[in-house]
This record gives sequence, structure tokens and C-alpha cells, in this order.
Amino acid sequence: MKIIENELVKFNKILYDVLKESENEINSDILDFIFSKSKRLRPKLVILFAKALEKEITPEIYYLACVVELLHNSTLIHDDIIDEAQMRRGKISLNKKLGNNLSVLAGDYILACALNCLIKCKDINIIKIFSHSLQNMCLGEINQYFTKNKILSLDEYINKSINKTAELFKASLISLMYLINIENHIKEIENFAIHFGTAFQIKDDYLNIYCSDNTKPQLSDIYNGIYTAPVIFLKKKIADIENLSKDEIIEKIKKDRDINEQTIKLIKKSCDDSIASIEFIKDNQYKKEIIRITENLYKAEINE
Repeated sequence: MKIIENELVKFNKILYDVLKESENEINSDILDFIFSKSKRLRPKLVILFAKALEKEITPEIYYLACVVELLHNSTLIHDDIIDEAQMRRGKISLNKKLGNNLSVLAGDYILACALNCLIKCKDINIIKIFSHSLQNMCLGEINQYFTKNKILSLDEYINKSINKTAELFKASLISLMYLINIENHIKEIENFAIHFGTAFQIKDDYLNIYCSDNTKPQLSDIYNGIYTAPVIFLKKKIADIENLSKDEIIEKIKKDRDINEQTIKLIKKSCDDSIASIEFIKDNQYKKEIIRITENLYKAEINE
């Protein structure tokens, strides 16, 4: 991303230094995981919004970007343990490589590094924001566990997506508004983050069914009893869907073009709502890049 290339180089250096502050036996594995193929979407949005709002990228903003990236990666490691995942980002997952015990500790260590960065942001409001969001993220994962093999309503599914994914986007971007002293537009930024994060999660769920790549196992959601938007749309057509096997559900979804289109339409609606939320930002190259990233959620494939 050319327009913030220098900022991303500096961000990656700070992120590396944060993780290297304490040497340990699995430090190289943690660094390999954090610096493996990743689009750094969350820190990119923090930096892009600051630039779009014509603010300098201060050390506190870089540490905020580190907080959100570290928290995201910590949750990925713990998710992989729960899901017994074998691959992540085209590589052997950390739990497969190190075992569950060390992987839990690796995720906890990354979380501790995130908390250290959070303190360096020097704003009690930001600590409160992330505390609340982390609580909601954990509740989202707990609720997902207890609703396995249950087909949710569309509203329940969207609420779950907000807790699982949108909360972290929301925490980072609202925190940014406090750091750059633009608190009068927090509601608009919150709306952007919620809709963007919802679109991101639905798109990720979509890819798990319709696309095959080497970043994660295809169809793992359905086989693990996690039923997402395409399954919800199928239930509207087949009332006794619970009587179908998982393979039959997959076959019917893949043959039904209407379900594919409905899912993309749902993603696009959230993307459109996101873009509408940032009308208050005057046009510049950074806002255009935010819009491009948002539109790509229904136009192109995504990774974390």
C-alpha cells in the first residue's frame, strides 16, 4: 500500500521490537506467526483514518495499531486450538507445530504484549474501550460454542458477527478518535467499524464455503457445526434442513446461485452502510483507500 508505505515499515519495526522485549524459548515461533503472510488490515485502517483526518502518526497511534494487531493474532491462535486447525495463512498452525499447551501460552504472551502497548497509549478511555470490547469478543466466542449445530436467525448471526469481529475494529477506531481529539464524530466511526467488521466476517464465512485456498481448510465452518449466512438462507428454502447431512447441505448451497447472490448482497449492504458513515471526512487519497478496501469485501477475496 504505497500511500502509507513508510508508516507501515515503521509500524512493523515497532511491532517487532515489542515482541522482542522479552526473549523466550518460543519467541522465534511467535515472530514467525506474527510476521507470516498477513494483510495487516486492522493497523492499516488505524493509520489510514488518522491520515484521512489530517493527523500526524504519533508514537501513541503506532502503539494503538500494535494493540489491535496483537489482539487479533492472539485470538487467531486460541481459535486454532479450539478448532483443532492444522493450517493458518498457508503454514502449519502454531497448535499443530507446538502443541496446545505451548500455543495457549503463546497466545497469552501476545495478549500480554498487547496490554503493554495499550498502557503506552496513555489514555484511560482507550483502556476502558478495549476492556469492554474484549469482554464482548469472548462472549461472542462462548455463545458460538453453545450454538454449534444450531441454525441461527439472520439477526442472531449478524449480532454474533459483531461480537466476534466488528468489536475489535470498533475498539481500535474509536480509540483513535480519542488519541487525535476528534470525539464529536465517534458515533460515525463506530457505525463504520460495526458495518465494516460485519461485512468482513460474513465475507470470511462466504469464502470458507465457496473458495478453496491454502490459508485455512475449506468448509471447516459447516463441518464444525458453525452455520453461517448461506446455511441460514438455505433454511428459508428447506424447512426441515436439520434432517440433511452436512454434505447434503454443502451440495445444495453450492448448487443454488440465489444463495450465493443473497450472501454477497448482505455483504454489500454492510459495506455501503460503512461508506455512508464516513461522509463527514472530506475527500482525499486516504479516504479513497478506505473506501476501496471496504468495497473489496464484496469484490475480491480477503485474508486477515
